[in-house]
Amino acid sequence: MNYAHLNTRIFNTPLLVHPGKLDALIAGLGGRLLGGALEFAPAALQEGLTPEMFSTRRATARGDEGYAITEGVAVVYASGALVHRSRVDADSTYLLGYNELARQVEAAQADPEVHAVLQVWDSPGGEVAGAFEYADRMFALRGAKPMWTIADSMAASAAYLGGSAFEQLAVSSTGYVGSIGVVMRHVDFSRALDNEGIKVTHIFAGDRKVDGNPYEPLPKDVQAKFQDEINGLYAMFVDAVVRQRGMSAESVRATQAAVYRGVSAVSMGLADRVATTDQLISELAAMRSRSYPAGPSARSIANTTGETMSGTTNQAPAGAAATAPVTLTQADIDSARADGHAAGVAAERARTSAILGHEKAGGQAALALQCVSQGLSAEQSAAILAAAPATAPTKAAGADFAAAMAAMGNPKVTGIEASAGGGDDEAALAAQILALK
Repeated sequence: MNYAHLNTRIFNTPLLVHPGKLDALIAGLGGRLLGGALEFAPAALQEGLTPEMFSTRRATARGDEGYAITEGVAVVYASGALVHRSRVDADSTYLLGYNELARQVEAAQADPEVHAVLQVWDSPGGEVAGAFEYADRMFALRGAKPMWTIADSMAASAAYLGGSAFEQLAVSSTGYVGSIGVVMRHVDFSRALDNEGIKVTHIFAGDRKVDGNPYEPLPKDVQAKFQDEINGLYAMFVDAVVRQRGMSAESVRATQAAVYRGVSAVSMGLADRVATTDQLISELAAMRSRSYPAGPSARSIANTTGETMSGTTNQAPAGAAATAPVTLTQADIDSARADGHAAGVAAERARTSAILGHEKAGGQAALALQCVSQGLSAEQSAAILAAAPATAPTKAAGADFAAAMAAMGNPKVTGIEASAGGGDDEAALAAQILALK
């Protein structure tokens, strides 16, 4: 087998990864591990994974720091399977190092133009090595600047371990969180080798030296040793989520490593709320002038947060003027959060109104509602609706809209009546709902 260093990171080692994605990783790397060429991720791939992919907000790139800034909010994009340090392209999967993510968040914390950090997850998890250290580092950064995160569209296993360390964890309506568990895979090639007339002989010292090798069936005592290791890591995972999310160990274990989507994730206590990336950016942006100003004070606060993952200590630039730390009361935090929430609601209302108010929304109600539910911007939706064929407005006022709303899991809206003349279409009914806010 080729690339033994990669085999040892996939097989016979505990992993904090969604099991379905583990199968996909093995399928993506399998042919290369058994005899094909393995290419490391080109720079173009890394450059293509930008924070803007999950946001319609205009942002300013931050050079080589790996994040973008929108109205003082640094957006860190975490996509692909997670590994300790390497970056490898495994077909459609990008392997991202915990050290790289930590560097980006730390850089954002120290950036004087940044007053808040948002990490956007789309990851099934990954290696154990580095995962707990990353979560500890993120947990230690709490309190310097607002640190929020969102599963858009997945934060599973190691990604959830890291995401749960942030101050607030949101999930998109179709996003998944959870998979609080540990998995290991062992491959037994012994029968295949027998069929090929190949025999492997181990020459070794130390009873445990060749435990779990792929050339013979897995002995019961070795399997039991592996299981003990899995159980120990699982206990560490549970304890970390208990600390970071304030959940009980019983409720964490009760998830049985399942993943939960949207509202279900919130009801299980694994997420704080359902939101979109744009909504969180709007809310965090609204906090700028209240308690977290950009400028020297922001850098001063960020530079007092302690050691980095590498063990070094962030220090303020030599000769820099001392800046008094910002002291916040709970009332300040609650007020800032309320302002941010109001700004996010207003932005979402404006977006929805623009989409449903498009001239073709009446004849393409289902398409307009899909644009709304998928979080597309007004501009993106307008382009889609403009390209759609013109159709007559729906015959039953509000019928399709009400059905779509019910399918989306929204609360029942009462007190709205369609016009007696039957001229109102789904878009007009939606405008009535927005007017109630």
